[in-house]
Amino acid sequence: MTRMFFYKVLFKSFVQRKKRILLAVLAVVMGASLASALINIYLNVDEKVGKELRSFGPNIVVEPRSNELSLEVGGVTLNSGSGGRYIREDELFKLKKIFWKYNIVGFAPYLSLAVKAGAGEEKVALTGTWFEKEVPVPGEEFKSFTAGARIISPWWKVDGQWVLNPDDKSKAMIGSAVARSLKLKVGDSFQVIYGDKKHPLKVAAIVDAGGSDDKQIFVNLPVVQGLAGLENKVARVKVSAMIVPEDDFSRRDNKTMTPEEFERWYCTPYISAIVKQIEEVFPDADAEPIAQIAQAEGNMMQKIKLTVLFVTLIALAASALGVTTVMTANVLERRKEIGMIKAIGAENLQVALLFAGEAAAIGIAGGVTGYLIGLGLAKFIAATVFVTEMKPEVMVLPATVVIALAVALLGSILPVRRAIGTEPVVVLRGE
Repeated sequence: MTRMFFYKVLFKSFVQRKKRILLAVLAVVMGASLASALINIYLNVDEKVGKELRSFGPNIVVEPRSNELSLEVGGVTLNSGSGGRYIREDELFKLKKIFWKYNIVGFAPYLSLAVKAGAGEEKVALTGTWFEKEVPVPGEEFKSFTAGARIISPWWKVDGQWVLNPDDKSKAMIGSAVARSLKLKVGDSFQVIYGDKKHPLKVAAIVDAGGSDDKQIFVNLPVVQGLAGLENKVARVKVSAMIVPEDDFSRRDNKTMTPEEFERWYCTPYISAIVKQIEEVFPDADAEPIAQIAQAEGNMMQKIKLTVLFVTLIALAASALGVTTVMTANVLERRKEIGMIKAIGAENLQVALLFAGEAAAIGIAGGVTGYLIGLGLAKFIAATVFVTEMKPEVMVLPATVVIALAVALLGSILPVRRAIGTEPVVVLRGE
């Protein structure tokens, strides 16, 4: 069978069986479009889902080593205000100087004291922090970074107004448990007492967050620093970082890694690698992952990726089945044609290539069309689920076409085997 005759037969097949070929293309389009959409999402899932998972709260806490003069009351770390070791407030910008600086999406410093509050002078935790503060970052293209509790604690239910002026020393956000205990509501005034110092405050908001946050009075950091005489000092910093799930490699001791392994580990946003980099810029502090949150994030990311993979495979399997059905019908309809082609000297390989050529054309047409539809689907999912724009990945087009081509060829295996098994003598006799 000459090459010209081969192309003529192939073209004739498409012309005479337009509807059937179109059905095969549509079968491929269904799988390819879903594959295109999910591959785009899969490639962006770390960033997009990572941002969504930041609603879990901070996943790293940084504390000075051996802060001996501290105690914990009701889950709140309190500081004595003398002699302990602290982190310098004016050095916190260094968190945005590490290798994975763009993965640090938020941080907030904390300094807590045990004070007396309200008319009954009940003992409560007074915690100084940044609610929202613009932090200059020298030497970086982004120049500054917005940090604070508002960024890393998006789950807080706030009744009232955030204290967004970092220099405001007159307002407080109080936990719901403290509000009930001191019988305070939004707009009320009260005072806190630390030693022989008194400081008047007004309730700007009541915070319902669950856990120890409900048992604290939150104020701007300078209030606590002034009461404790700890200007420019903080006791701990909570950090919210986008990470990838931990695996067996990331759990290895980095001290035993080869230089190549260490570089791979260091240049991957594992939480352990980010912790290491934070300790490099704060050599006198310990950075520790908040285990439950980090593990929950990793598990969630893995489940989402596996779900994407399974859905894609099922869709592609369905597409391959559709191609098989159409190609089988083609073979049955063209038995006499196949028999005649083989009778004039066509070999089994040439017959197989004829049907493989049809399948390849179906796969390419379905792949390109599926990519375009999938791109729109991916953008729709990004806008509705993640409320963000999704930039198309360049590699998805060739990947989608290759996947569609593979699906079409795999779907044609059984029909092709049936075609090359056709006996020309039997067929031409009409048996």
